[in-house]
Amino acid sequence: MAIFGNFNHMSLGDLLPLLSVQNGALEVFNLEQHPRVTLYFRGGLLRCLYVGGRPADPLQARSTVSRLVSAKRGCFEFAPGAPVPRCPDPLGWPLDQLLLTTVTVQDEIEGLEQLLPHPETVFRQVRSQAPEDERLFDFWRRAQDLLQAGASARELAEELGMPLDHARYYLLKLRQSSLLQPVRARVRPRGNGSVAARLLDSLKRRFLGGRQAWNH
Repeated sequence: MAIFGNFNHMSLGDLLPLLSVQNGALEVFNLEQHPRVTLYFRGGLLRCLYVGGRPADPLQARSTVSRLVSAKRGCFEFAPGAPVPRCPDPLGWPLDQLLLTTVTVQDEIEGLEQLLPHPETVFRQVRSQAPEDERLFDFWRRAQDLLQAGASARELAEELGMPLDHARYYLLKLRQSSLLQPVRARVRPRGNGSVAARLLDSLKRRFLGGRQAWNH
């Protein structure tokens, strides 16, 4: 069954039910500020997802599906019977559950907008146990090393290749689960200031030192 078009006329949410009875690959391209995405389906499951020609891990795959569901621009074409490539992290997600989870998380993000932490607020892990909410597990597994040292939503989003609002949402949920605590300020070594700041510091010390010598 040939399926092609663009997200102006059919969203990914409308496409997934059609693909639940298909085996093959869905190519998504001409996305706004996002590389080409390929989703591989077999037996009613999303088996594997590639972004820019590289396999995505489960966290990146969830974030990518969320982006595609809400995308207003982009084209797609389904290749029936395309084989599923070997993936380091096979997914095996039922399409109906994937769509429900994606829409639920997106609705929660929009509803919690006023509670989401500032992108620069640094959080540190305070408990090592895994979260009970399975939707948080992939993020927890990927971000745990960074959170042990302390990391912000912006840093996590850049490091893990996910949308900033998703990183803020996961941090809020993990804090509500008492697994994280915000750090009020990040201590920076004195020598890491800018060249201009260090020069100004030096001039102040020299100037004040000279005045003190004159006063004596």
